[in-house]
Amino acid sequence: MRTLFILLWLGSLALGAAGPVLILSFDGLSAQQFSARTMPRFWKLSEQGQRGEGVPPAPCTTFNGHATLATGCWPEHHGIVANAFIDPALGKVPYSATAAYLLREPLWVAATRSRVRTAVYHWPCATGPWEGVSPWRLQPFAKNTDDAQALAFSARALKDGAQLVMAYISGTDAEGHTRGPGSRAVRLKLAKLDQEIAPWVQRMLKTHAGLRVLLLADHGMAAMRQEVDVRPFLGQPATVIAHGGSAAVYLTAPLDPGVEPRLRALGLKVWSAPAIPQSFHLAGSPRIGQLLVEGPMGTWIAAATTPRMARVERGGRQGAHGYASDQPELHTWLVALGTGRRTPLPTIPLWDIAPTVARWLNLSWAQAPDGVPVPELP
Repeated sequence: MRTLFILLWLGSLALGAAGPVLILSFDGLSAQQFSARTMPRFWKLSEQGQRGEGVPPAPCTTFNGHATLATGCWPEHHGIVANAFIDPALGKVPYSATAAYLLREPLWVAATRSRVRTAVYHWPCATGPWEGVSPWRLQPFAKNTDDAQALAFSARALKDGAQLVMAYISGTDAEGHTRGPGSRAVRLKLAKLDQEIAPWVQRMLKTHAGLRVLLLADHGMAAMRQEVDVRPFLGQPATVIAHGGSAAVYLTAPLDPGVEPRLRALGLKVWSAPAIPQSFHLAGSPRIGQLLVEGPMGTWIAAATTPRMARVERGGRQGAHGYASDQPELHTWLVALGTGRRTPLPTIPLWDIAPTVARWLNLSWAQAPDGVPVPELP
């Protein structure tokens, strides 16, 4: 009996030992797309770990989703309120993937300051240093690359002693936009990801003792039925930055009191900046504009300013995101492996991921994040 107790005690120590952490983010892969039928290898792996759903920040877009995952903060605090926005001091930021636009430190900076060797591959909002700090290895996003390169980068980093690896995977975002989230193209992409990446993850778990793996995404995707253009109903000069199902409206003059009723008559939800729901965690940012407009699920807000841009835009609107995160279609897949547990996970806000990883690796933050470590992820 005493020998059995010692063996169990040693086993618990092994499970609790700090090992490397691998985070793979699959762009646009929703919780509804992940099943035993669509991704059987990953599903089987998930049965050896923990499976749940992630809740993205509002509006659900790629850059603010990844910024939230990286910082553990709400968009109003980390500053990436959408893929594009207007900053009062900087002007229009058409592509917010540059690390310098972050207002809170990301995981790779906290890890580097904590002397934890970190490697980051193509992670949105990781282009360039943050306040002069770059991780041990950093590969900014580049076109014409494939997921095999992300896996090769991650495998090399783990082999060379990285304790934290964060990598972007193509996911189903492109196929969801152009063909729809329930399309054959998405099913084929899910099968491809499952065939190529699940065995690799399994090999990494066997190769690196104590490895913890998080499989997640930045947002889900909803099928689109119609578009609406809000600009003709504003009645005053404005810049509209749309991101699928919602848009930020930046005015150059005081708000016409008739704007909000006109937009609501179109079936849209409209909030002035101070009245944005607290659950969105946006109202505290000066980058959000004077109005936030959101369409009903299945409606996307037009952004194109020329006929040619409109044709291109419609070609990518079989599916869209950019809504608030209270709809199941927008929840992300979430799988944790190597935690020593096989219990289900609750629905987890994405801002709780970075604090959880920081706890695993004993990282210190320059400023406490908004999220908290997930109790079910020991």
